[in-house]
Amino acid sequence: MDTLSTSIVEDINYMTSGEEEVEEEEEKDEEEDDKEEEEKGDDTQTEDSAVQKQQRPAWAPCFFCRAGREVYNYVGQEIVIQEGLDSFAGMIWPAALALCHYLDTHRGQLSLVDKAVLEIGAGTGLLSVVAALLGGWVTATDLPEVLSNLRVNICRNTRGRCRHTPQVATLSWGYDLESTYPSSVYRYDYVLAADVVYHHDFLDELLATMKHFCKPGTTLIWANKVRFSTDLTFTENFKKAFHTSLLAEDGELKIFMATSREEEGTGEEKLEIQDLLEVGKEGQSGEEEDAMSEEENTEQKHDEKIEEEENDNDEAWKSDILEDETGEEKKEESECDTEEKVEDDDYEEEEKDTSDEGISGQKQTAVLQQWAPCIIQRLDKDIYHYAGQDITIYASIDSFGAVMWPAAVALCSFLDNNRHTVNLQGQKVLELGAGTGLVAIVASLLGASVRATDLPDLLSNLRANVMRNTRGRCRHIPEVATLSWGYDLESTYPSSVYRYDYVLAADVVYHHDFLDELLATMKHFCKPGTTLIWANKVRFPTDLTFTENFKKAFHTSLLAEDGEMKIFMGKSKE
Repeated sequence: MDTLSTSIVEDINYMTSGEEEVEEEEEKDEEEDDKEEEEKGDDTQTEDSAVQKQQRPAWAPCFFCRAGREVYNYVGQEIVIQEGLDSFAGMIWPAALALCHYLDTHRGQLSLVDKAVLEIGAGTGLLSVVAALLGGWVTATDLPEVLSNLRVNICRNTRGRCRHTPQVATLSWGYDLESTYPSSVYRYDYVLAADVVYHHDFLDELLATMKHFCKPGTTLIWANKVRFSTDLTFTENFKKAFHTSLLAEDGELKIFMATSREEEGTGEEKLEIQDLLEVGKEGQSGEEEDAMSEEENTEQKHDEKIEEEENDNDEAWKSDILEDETGEEKKEESECDTEEKVEDDDYEEEEKDTSDEGISGQKQTAVLQQWAPCIIQRLDKDIYHYAGQDITIYASIDSFGAVMWPAAVALCSFLDNNRHTVNLQGQKVLELGAGTGLVAIVASLLGASVRATDLPDLLSNLRANVMRNTRGRCRHIPEVATLSWGYDLESTYPSSVYRYDYVLAADVVYHHDFLDELLATMKHFCKPGTTLIWANKVRFPTDLTFTENFKKAFHTSLLAEDGEMKIFMGKSKE
C-alpha cells in the first residue's frame, strides 16, 4: 500500500516555488511601472489625474478581488490552476493532489490512454487536466456556477497537449439521472472523484450518482480525507454499495477503487441505494460480516474507534464552536425565508445551508484542519422590477462583467418606459457585453428573441441569471453565446446568417485598449435595417473620443440623457 506524504510535500514545494517566481516577476513589473511613471512630465500627470478625479463617480469600484494561482507539475507538464471564488469548488483540496500523484505514478496499473473518463465534482479541474494529459477522453462535471473557471483551467492546460479534447458539462447529483445521462449512452471506463464529500446534506445523492455511472465494466476511483463523522458513515455505505479495495492511504487520506456489485448475481443482491442506507442503520448481516476481508475488518474497527473518540468530545466541541455558528445559521435561514423561490434547481442546492445533521441523523463532529477554509464569501444578489416582473441578479467575481453598471439600469428603464418608441415585440436582438444579463432579460420579457453575448469566462453566471429570470415567462427562449470583439467576425458570425433588428450595448466602454475592436464589432452587426442602441456613462477622456468615433461611424441621435449618462441610437451609413 503506497504512502502519499512524500508526494504531497513535493507537490506543495513545487507549487510554492512557482508562486515565489510569479511574485518576484510581479514585483519587478511594478518597479518598472513606477520608474516609467516618474519619468513622465509633471504637467501631463497633473492634468490626467485632475480629469479622472473629476469624472470618477462615487459608485465606481475602488478595488477588485483577485483569486489565487497555483502551479503544479504532473505528467511532465507545468499545470497552472486559477482558483475561483466558490469556497469549495474554487480551491485545490488535498485528495485531488493525492489522486493526481497516484495516477501519474501508477500508469502501468491504471492506464487512462484512450479510456472514457468522467470526473464528478471537478472543481478547479486539476484532476481532469491530469487525466487528459495521461491520454484519457475526459468529461469534467460540476454545478453550473463553477463551470466557467473549470473550463478556463482545463482549456489553458490541455490545449495542444492531449490526444483527446476534454469536455466540461453540468452535473447535479441526484436519483433521476437516467433522464439527463441515460446509461445506454453515457458509459465510462473510469469515474474519478476527489474530496467530493463536503455537502453533507447531499451524500445520499452523491452515492446514487456514483451508482448510476459505475456500471459493470466501469472502475470508480474515489479519494477522500476524513473530516467529519459523516465521512465515516458515507465510507461504510460506499463499501456496501460497491466491491472496494484500498489503493493507497496516508493517515485520514485514502484512495479507494470500486467496481459495480451488479457484475455478480441478480435480483436481491442488487440492492438500491435506499436499501443500502437502511442496512447501514441496522448493522451488517452475519453473512456480510463473514464475507468481509481481514483488511476491511481492521479498517472498520479503526473507524469505530475514531467515531467513539469523536462522540466523547462532541459536547466540548459543540460548546466551543457550534454556538457561534448556530446564530449565523438562524440568520441565514431567516433571510432565505424572505427570499422568493428560485426556479433553477442548481441554485436551490447552492442556497441550502449546511445542516448539523448527517445522512444517518448523527451530529457532525468536525476534524478541524489548519488548511480548512474559515471564511466563505457569498456573492451579492440584487432584485429589480421591469416589464412587470421581479428580476433576481447574482453578481460574480469578474471585476467588470459581474457587477451591475448604471448604464444597464438606465437602458432597461428606457426600454420598459418607451415601448412605443422602441418596440421589441417579436424582434431579433443581440446584446454586446451582456455581463450579468439584466438588459438581455428585460429585452426577452418585452417579447424579443435575444442572444446575449460576452467573453467565455462570464457565460456561466450570465446563463444562470438569464435562465432563472426568463424560464416560463417569455415568448422566445433567450440564447447565451461567446463573442470576442474584433475585426475578423465574418468567419464566426457571417452577416448573411446573423442579422438582427436591434443591437443593444450598455457600459461597454471599459476595456480602453479594445475600443477599436468594439467599434468594429458594432459596425459588423449594425447593417442596413438594424438599429443600434448604446447606453454609456462618461468616466474618462477616452469615452469622449469613442463617442466621437461612434458618431462618425453611424447616423446617430440622442434618445435620452441625464448628466454624463447618455443613450444613443445609431444606424448604418451604408
